[in-house]
Amino acid sequence: MKNTGHIGISRRTFAGTPALPLMAAAVPSLPPHVPDEKEQFSFLTGEDFVEKHNIAWRVELADEDPGNPLIEPQYPWDDAGVFSHGTVMLDPTDGLWKMWYISTPQRSPAPSAERRLTYAESKDGARWTRPMLDVAPWQGRTPSNILFDLDSGGPSQHASVLVHPDAPRAYRYEMFIMRSPGYYCPYRIVKGFPLPAGQTSHKGGIYRYRSADGKHWHAWEAINLETSDSLWFQQSRDGSYVAYHKTEIPAPPGGLVPYDIAFGGCRIMARRTSPNGTVWSPFELALTPDWLDSHGTQFMELIAVPQRGGFIGLVTVYHALNQFIDVQFAASRDGRRWWRPDRRACLPLRPLGDTGGGMIWPLQPLIQQGGRIYIYYSGCEGLHNDFRSTEPAEKMRASKLPQWPHQYRAPRLGNDTLSPVSGCAFFYGSLCRAWWTEGRLWAAVTAAGGPTEGLLATPMIRAGGRRLYINTATVRDGAVEAELLNGDGRPIAGYTRQDCVPFRGDSRTGMLRWKAGDRCPQDEVRLRLYLRRARLYGFDWNA
Repeated sequence: MKNTGHIGISRRTFAGTPALPLMAAAVPSLPPHVPDEKEQFSFLTGEDFVEKHNIAWRVELADEDPGNPLIEPQYPWDDAGVFSHGTVMLDPTDGLWKMWYISTPQRSPAPSAERRLTYAESKDGARWTRPMLDVAPWQGRTPSNILFDLDSGGPSQHASVLVHPDAPRAYRYEMFIMRSPGYYCPYRIVKGFPLPAGQTSHKGGIYRYRSADGKHWHAWEAINLETSDSLWFQQSRDGSYVAYHKTEIPAPPGGLVPYDIAFGGCRIMARRTSPNGTVWSPFELALTPDWLDSHGTQFMELIAVPQRGGFIGLVTVYHALNQFIDVQFAASRDGRRWWRPDRRACLPLRPLGDTGGGMIWPLQPLIQQGGRIYIYYSGCEGLHNDFRSTEPAEKMRASKLPQWPHQYRAPRLGNDTLSPVSGCAFFYGSLCRAWWTEGRLWAAVTAAGGPTEGLLATPMIRAGGRRLYINTATVRDGAVEAELLNGDGRPIAGYTRQDCVPFRGDSRTGMLRWKAGDRCPQDEVRLRLYLRRARLYGFDWNA
């Protein structure tokens, strides 16, 4: 296995073949749990409109919890960093907030090789405890909150935990997790899983577990799904599964960063689907940097959360030129094609050296609760790598290679432990949270600002007999107005802009009215919206 600077898996990503599980078992149907399905909200994307004039997109910044950090390094197994790469949920089975995350000790010569899966829980989502369990005692003696230690199959990361409240008890919890047996450690077997025919060790990859309580996990099957290391799994309401994971393409012009841990490559996001969590489709590209992104922009993770009419997304964005990581919004109507409202962080970094000053790594998914959308994340104090340590790359340049080959790896040179050939340093961080108001993540606004007017127009919409509700906030003398058009683009009598009662104020369910009434007069119409000093977050046609 190549040393990629991250744990466990070769940077190659394969198009995929039908998975051959290492462990076959009669698996009951696992009924999906879709939290807050009745509370989902609508949102806008730029692709929803056939006309846009003087329109730009406002991204709302998250409010940080005043109690941050919520969980800090404290024990010998997490004193180098309380990290994310895991799952947080409000468990419907007992009402507790639960978190499966990564912890790392300082004593390790290779920090990413000692990532252990750990567990915490909370009654309110703000005050967390790390229960001392007998699942994996620290150094075999001291109770800890470790669930997977190294001797169970090497380091762990990216634990996607799913809950099935109505499943048989033994399958109440399901987990897909990356294990890396043999990665800088002597443990080459993932406990509980049979070895492939003719093999004496397991390879790094995705392993699937089941549990009755979310703490004691039992081997289920090894999944034939390879990725370069970051991925999240989720279950759809029809019972099928979706995975978003990282893969790489050669760095585009201007994006080559010789001091990056994966110099020569550009990280992007791919998507796979499965009917049952075992057999997975070939990957399809989901999200790549485009012409609006700065040089060195790459994507580490994509969290997709179902909402009314599609998915909102949170993208972990890596800025390779200066080695910091932040999070930005995205949206999709089908989970395949993703649109990004702006290229600015929705949770800005703090000054370097503070918690969350160098990197923000979210846990998945976002949690919708009490009128808020919560993000839990590890706020790291430092950078993804040490961009001052470029000696190995300079030696490669001096060798006069004809080009910088994709996926090239120089040998370890000297004791330069922060070089791009020897991996990341400690991701020293603490777990924090922040939130947005439900339904108000980004908004259409006028690009020019001030009293100038912006216009948005939809294609034909089926809305006969329904009322138009808008999620909006106007400022000062601002207003939102609308008109309804026929298919030929002509305003419908009684529903012109001049007939509209301007909406002013702040409401997530403000209703627009016209002189002729408040219900759409025909089966299909085009909607044209006019904004002035207004933020439009979404709209719905409802009875």
